[in-house]
Amino acid sequence: MSSEEASLTLYDVTDTLEKDDEKYAKALQIAGEVFGEVEALFNDENYESRQGWFKDESNDDGDIVFAKDTRQGRMVTISTELPMPPDFVMKETWEGMETLPEWNQNINFASVIASPTPNFDIVTYGNNDVLVVSGREFVSARIWRKLDDGSYLLASRSVSIPSFKSKHKGKVRAHLHLAGARFRPNPANPETTLTDVVMLADLKGFLPKMLVNQVIGRVMLMDTVTNRRHFHDLKAKRDENEDS
Repeated sequence: MSSEEASLTLYDVTDTLEKDDEKYAKALQIAGEVFGEVEALFNDENYESRQGWFKDESNDDGDIVFAKDTRQGRMVTISTELPMPPDFVMKETWEGMETLPEWNQNINFASVIASPTPNFDIVTYGNNDVLVVSGREFVSARIWRKLDDGSYLLASRSVSIPSFKSKHKGKVRAHLHLAGARFRPNPANPETTLTDVVMLADLKGFLPKMLVNQVIGRVMLMDTVTNRRHFHDLKAKRDENEDS
């Protein structure tokens, strides 16, 4: 294995795998690839204007899931405002992986398989049943960077980890083609974060395409509402501690 395969540099930060973690070199390179794809997507002027996207799901809170159909399936995205600064949002999103089932009713289980560097890890998680689609399991590599403008970019893609044996029998292993989140400082209020999330997944199994398309947008909408509520709860606790 070359030293290039066991390290990755993005935005002047280098992830270097220790000897014991070199088995995750392919996962690290896959994480780097999806990071570039997510960054390009968010920076595309057509993304900002939602040119080429259509409205898929919405709620009374004003949340709108936009979607576009690709060769790999339906890609969905949503934007929202979270009531905490970007540094806090990124830290909670990254480090709070294993607590997801405690507050997100859509998540059945979540854990970190390996955390080779502060900016790169491998996780597994499973969602609960949605409509008539049974819960799926994912195994993916995640990577994040702080960008030059003070925002953060997080990207994830499914990876194969031969040494990992799932403890959750009966769950179909889905494939995450691409998932990403961008956390930007809100120019109108530095105490809040402008958040964009995008996802493209193959749920696998014998499911009608129409049903899969219904489920993916609905799950993203549910997750957005739940996630925002979680950050409101965290803000309330922080404010309470500051006042006491």
